[in-house]
Amino acid sequence: MSIDKKVREWKEAGLLDEVTGQRLVDYEHERLAVREKREHKPPILVIIGSILLALSLFSFVAANWQAIPDLLKVSIFLIFMVAMYVTAEQLQTRAPRYVTLFRVLGIVFFVATMIVIFTTYNLSSQIPLLFWLMFAVAVLHKLIYQHPIFTFITALAAFLANTNSFQGVGLTLIILGFAITWVWFHYVDNEIDRIFAWFSFYGLLITVGQYANYEGRFWPIWALVILHVLFLVYRERAQWNYLYLFVAAVLSIGYLINATEGWLSQRQPSVLEATALSAILVGVYLLHRRPELVWVSLLAVVPFSLFEDSGILLAIFLEVVALGYLVWQDHNRKPIVLAFIYFLLVQMTIYFIYVWDRLDISLFFLIGALIVFALSLALWWRSRTRGDVRT
Repeated sequence: MSIDKKVREWKEAGLLDEVTGQRLVDYEHERLAVREKREHKPPILVIIGSILLALSLFSFVAANWQAIPDLLKVSIFLIFMVAMYVTAEQLQTRAPRYVTLFRVLGIVFFVATMIVIFTTYNLSSQIPLLFWLMFAVAVLHKLIYQHPIFTFITALAAFLANTNSFQGVGLTLIILGFAITWVWFHYVDNEIDRIFAWFSFYGLLITVGQYANYEGRFWPIWALVILHVLFLVYRERAQWNYLYLFVAAVLSIGYLINATEGWLSQRQPSVLEATALSAILVGVYLLHRRPELVWVSLLAVVPFSLFEDSGILLAIFLEVVALGYLVWQDHNRKPIVLAFIYFLLVQMTIYFIYVWDRLDISLFFLIGALIVFALSLALWWRSRTRGDVRT
């Protein structure tokens, strides 16, 4: 029985007045119209036919690709790209759940269009530009549509743009990269996006070292020092301290791993540069006065430890720093998971570099297990004595 007949019967029975009955009919008709619009699906034969038509078109284009004029090749992909965005706008009210999918397909066809342009017009030497254009489009989508999927796409594009710019990148692309990254960092009000943008800044600074033909050993640390400028502009972002801590931890382990490799022994580091870098690292902490940054400033010891051929000074220093940071986190009742992981990584790195050839494998794991057990027991006992132990 339809809603109109039901309401009519209720009115005749005196259960509803005229106004309430009309409002009920209007509400049910409106809800039914919305539900039909949401549940509207094209017939299955139309879907199958569309898929077969698309496959036949792609097969025809692929088979006759070399015979197609260059301008027509580009036009084909441009038409598909525009069609994706037009379809997305048309689906705003009819099927909102598919809108983001078609926008992502729009990015895919944009990249495909750029690839066709670069291959057709022999621009293979400008491949880094392709990745930076992809990065710019991804940032634009994130600014306009604010969907989480575009955070992932933008981060992937930034990674590809940075990693493909280490060789042969020019000053124009570096400036373009900084501009795009700053737009992402400044205008997207999302912490995850800003973290990825921060790493993109760091990658660009590494690229600057490649562009300037810097031949020293300390440019990764110099790049981290330069990034402290962000603290001067965005002081309210105190949680970004941990980004500097993370990169400092990775750099310390990287220098420890490569302490005995050839790239560190090719030329002696400059005493003047090591002194300047160490002074600036300490100065950064004194400028910002943030407790977490004192651990970043400890990288000031790294330049001087590289003068030792064996690298044993760096190993001892990082051993002390890892243990000190772990105790410091525990003393301040902060999460110690990351500090504990860093301590274990330092231990494993030292053992693999300096002890692996001198110990039996079983003894190696036994020593590591004993260290972990002793440290865990000490932290548990400390927590127990101050009354916040958890079982």
